[in-house]
Order: sequence, then structure tokens, then C-alpha cells
Amino acid sequence: MIGRHIKLYLAMQSANLRSHMAYPLNFAIGVLSITFLGLSFILVSWVITQKVPIINGWSTYELIFMTSLWRMTHGIFIAFFVQSWFLDSLIRSGEFDRFLVRPLNPMFSFAAHNIQIYGFGDMLAGIIGLVVSMAHIPDWTLGKIAYLLVIVISGAAIEWSLQMLIGCMVFWTLQGGAMRNILDQLLAQFTRYPLSIYNGALQVLLTFVLPVAFISYYPSAFLLGNRSDGTFSPLLMYLTPLVALLLVSVTYFVWTKGLNAYKGAGT
Repeated sequence: MIGRHIKLYLAMQSANLRSHMAYPLNFAIGVLSITFLGLSFILVSWVITQKVPIINGWSTYELIFMTSLWRMTHGIFIAFFVQSWFLDSLIRSGEFDRFLVRPLNPMFSFAAHNIQIYGFGDMLAGIIGLVVSMAHIPDWTLGKIAYLLVIVISGAAIEWSLQMLIGCMVFWTLQGGAMRNILDQLLAQFTRYPLSIYNGALQVLLTFVLPVAFISYYPSAFLLGNRSDGTFSPLLMYLTPLVALLLVSVTYFVWTKGLNAYKGAGT
């Protein structure tokens, strides 16, 4: 069953990708433009550390690593799951109903109906940043690199879960844009620097309420030297995969409850 769904997902996304590549020049320009934009965000970390070489114990390339890690996971989300941004408009327009009449799980059908090429630009920027920073950071092993891949997937799952949880509000309210804008700002601003530079209230928010710190900060703290920076328990450095699994489970539960509450856009 799982194998069949994987094949079907790949086939559907392959068709979506081919539709975008029908105009190769437009495809290349779109991907490269977002790549340069992503690299500009990463470059900000380098510029800042030219004036302040160490930020709360984190060096230039460690900050670049942290920023690039989020850029990579964000790119995966944008490429394959950005449709969660548009759940409210799909429901209000009535287009969401088509996912309910297909002989597929509605979440699977919803997740596979679109691919966004700009996400590949973010992923490429993240890969470049990771490669450059890792070349200046010692003590990399095959085990750490394998765990980095797990972290990238887990981070993308965390962002997807948070975005979907906000998106699922639309089943009850038909609105969700304001909360999504807040989350987007949190992701863009607070995944680039050590959590320990912020006050206690923000640390609690980013760890226990909207746990975006598990996307880049806590994994980086583990991969770059088992540092805790005095933020809560050192055990948090190891919990990104578990947090991702928990959030995905909660998200699917909320999605199911939302579908049960959904009455259609015309009621």
C-alpha cells in the first residue's frame, strides 16, 4: 500500500514538474532568481559577522550553516507542500471539494496536486550554503552527514506541520492568513541566529509553542559540537526527529477533525 502511494505520488509530481518545464527558460530563470535571493539571505550572516565575528559563541560559518539548514528545509516545503498556504482560498472557492471525491486519501491528493519550482531555488541556495560552511567546520563524519539528512527531512516536516495546522483553521473559520503571516515571519527571522540571544519569552515561544527552533537551532547545536548555550535542557538538541513525528501526527489528527467539520463553501 505504501509503495503504491509512493509510486503514485512520484508520478503525479513528475507530471506537475513536466508542466512547469514546458517553458525551460522560464523554469531556469525562476529557479536561479530564487537561488540568488536565498544566497543573499545567507550572505547576511557573513556580513554581520564581519563586524561581530562571534555571536554568543557562534562563528561565521556556524551561523551560515544554521541559516542554510533552514533554507534547505524551507525549500523542500515550498517545492512540495506550499499548497498548504492556499487551503483557505481553495475552500472558499469550492475547489477543495475535488479532493474529497477522488478515490484517494484527501490529504494525499491535496499534497500531490502541485509542485512549486521556486522551492528548488531555495534548496539549491541551502545546499551551497551547507557545503561552503561544512568545508570550514571540522569533525564531519558519515554518521553526522546521515543525521543531517534526517534533520533536513524532519525540519521540512515541522514546517509543513505548523503551516498545515494554521491552514486547517480554515475548516472552522474560513480564514487563516493572519496567523500564517506571523509564522512566516518567525521562520524567516528566528531560524538564522542562536536561540540563546533572545529573551526568555521568545525562547519559550520558539521551543514549546511554535517549535521552529527545532528546524535549525537545536540540530545545529548538536551537529556543531553538542552545545546547549544555556537554553533549557541539552536533551532538546536530539529531539528534532521526535518533534517532527509528533507534529505530523497532531496535524493529521486536526486535519481529520477539520474534514469532519467541513460542510462545503456554500453552507
